[in-house]
Amino acid sequence: MTGGGQLQSGNLGFIIAAAILLGLGGVACMMFSLFVANLRQSAKARELAAQARGEARQRMSASRAQDIGALLDAASAQADGKAIRLDIQLPQEAVCVFAIEAELRELLAKVTAYAASVMRAGTTLQVSAHADGEQAVVHWRDLDAVDAHPPLARFFDGRLPAAMAASAKACERIAGHHGGRIYSAPHGGGVLGLTLRLPLLRA
Repeated sequence: MTGGGQLQSGNLGFIIAAAILLGLGGVACMMFSLFVANLRQSAKARELAAQARGEARQRMSASRAQDIGALLDAASAQADGKAIRLDIQLPQEAVCVFAIEAELRELLAKVTAYAASVMRAGTTLQVSAHADGEQAVVHWRDLDAVDAHPPLARFFDGRLPAAMAASAKACERIAGHHGGRIYSAPHGGGVLGLTLRLPLLRA
């Protein structure tokens, strides 16, 4: 009887020991899996960071001093034949930024195209540019708007058709890439319009 009890006790001890070893093995496997996952995430983060640095260097090498006035004049020429009129207001001195010309042209063209699609035929889109402290500012305003929140200012509302929403996102992305932003805002009183702010390039 004593031998049987000792045998049962030995079996129970073995089972407990085996269960403990299995539990420790599971914990070890889980910790190893977490370690591997962390290594992969770290490697991916380093890869993304290196890619971002590379893109930033490429953007820097592709950037040049750009006169906002000259780009707006070009956008005005592209708007010929559209249903709206453009009134370009520029200061006597150049308003320069450090940017990629093609991307700024794309932004200006998208805003002009959006304005032409939502403003009434024959109305005037006023585009002004000036230096404000350390920033270059471009503002678009529907001079004939009767609503305090006209369609022009709804470019970033998020409720536009897919194509227009994609244009708005592209404009935000381009502005962000150049250290600036584009958003709905009034300028000099009056109704809401669109404002682009970019770091001003000082001589």
